[in-house]
Amino acid sequence: MDSHLYQVVMTGRLVPGFAREAALAGLARIFETSAARFKPTLDGRECRIDDRLPAEQAAALQRRLESIGVEARIDPANSTQTQSPSGVTLPNRLDSSDPGLMRCPACGHQQLVAKRCDECGIVFADYNRTRAASTIGAPPRAPASAPKRRSPRRASGIHDSAQAKWAEEWLDDGLPTEQVHMKLFIGPHAPQLFDVCQRMMLGRRTRMMLTWAGGAVISPFLWAMYRKMWGWGAVIFLVEILLPVVLITLGSKQGMPGRLVDVGLILLVVNRLIWPAILKSLYCRHVRRTIMQMNRMSPTFASDVQVANRGGTSRTSLLVGVVLAMVVSLLAWSVIDTLHAQWLAAARAAAPAPIVVPPPSVPSPGEPPVESPAALQNQALVEENKWVATRNRLRQLGQRLSVWFAEGGSGRDPSGLDLQAIAAAVPLAEGETVDGWGVPLLYQSDGRGFQLLSAGPDGQFGSPDDVEYRRILEP
Repeated sequence: MDSHLYQVVMTGRLVPGFAREAALAGLARIFETSAARFKPTLDGRECRIDDRLPAEQAAALQRRLESIGVEARIDPANSTQTQSPSGVTLPNRLDSSDPGLMRCPACGHQQLVAKRCDECGIVFADYNRTRAASTIGAPPRAPASAPKRRSPRRASGIHDSAQAKWAEEWLDDGLPTEQVHMKLFIGPHAPQLFDVCQRMMLGRRTRMMLTWAGGAVISPFLWAMYRKMWGWGAVIFLVEILLPVVLITLGSKQGMPGRLVDVGLILLVVNRLIWPAILKSLYCRHVRRTIMQMNRMSPTFASDVQVANRGGTSRTSLLVGVVLAMVVSLLAWSVIDTLHAQWLAAARAAAPAPIVVPPPSVPSPGEPPVESPAALQNQALVEENKWVATRNRLRQLGQRLSVWFAEGGSGRDPSGLDLQAIAAAVPLAEGETVDGWGVPLLYQSDGRGFQLLSAGPDGQFGSPDDVEYRRILEP
């Protein structure tokens, strides 16, 4: 087993592909001290860590430094005995499972970097000033807002002095806090919205408070799009624009209840009263959740540029929202108009045709008596039956003639025959050669087929009421 001790030296160079800000935040987290202390180190100066470690621990520390982007080498501890200490030492306990977290100096609670403890509620700067002003050996007094609780016991050692100044140095070195990221995320008009969000923040929770967003009165959907709230923008679009347009369009159509228009107008007014009252609360919750998610996805903390680009406002999104609202409104109106027209056509087709019964008329002296409606209806039925009987007789006779010509083959010339010759050859009964009005049928042929004609009700061939049947014979 190797009993020699080694020291890790930071060379002052970054690992290719890592940002300087991310490396500074990683060093502050590893050594639990100010990130400003390592700024000269990353400017090209070597920094030797005072701790003397076995070979395995030194190699593990070197890999951990290189994982956050800081180049390091390992030197034997015997060769550095005459050098003065650098003051950079490892904390008592290294916990690699707490990336991006800070520890409260009063209660030991771990959380994201902030000015106030989410667990006990103390303000770190006030706590450190109270502790520094207290006499040596006297326990520090917690602020009045902090509940009475015992601080966790820690092992005393050479790291106590650095741990006592940890919180104040951490907040003074410019590391990204949640408040700083929120101001960057909100962008323009940050003081107004940031003050509102501060009142809503309760630890890690964001409570709902009724406020008023005057710009959202014109259109809550456009306000959400301007602030890049894509998810809430989609919900508001459905409730504020699409649903009222559908109700108003349907209510203005024939056959639809007119109260739908009133419901659509009421919904428009309600949307411009409810959404402006809760949009700021929804926006503050959106800001905090987005920043937390970006910090979790980053090796240490999300950069200021990433936070500012993800948040802020977007005039392009506002223009897209206006165009989208107009296009969807016109499309919804067109679709509803088409569906309504199809529904009306289907309803009219399914409805039975009305029977108009003319009023009975009294004949004047000398005029023939007028038939009753029942008699007229019976006469219409009889006339309709004659039409049906004539069509059936022509079709049956045409089918029999087609079979007769097919059985006779080419020995029968259709153009050289007439109905009397056909009736004798097939043979046909006497009633089969007249139509429903008792007029004899007419046979015509051009050699390739034949035609059967009925003179119709007027009894004259060549008039518009003729009934005909055509058939092409196979060669």
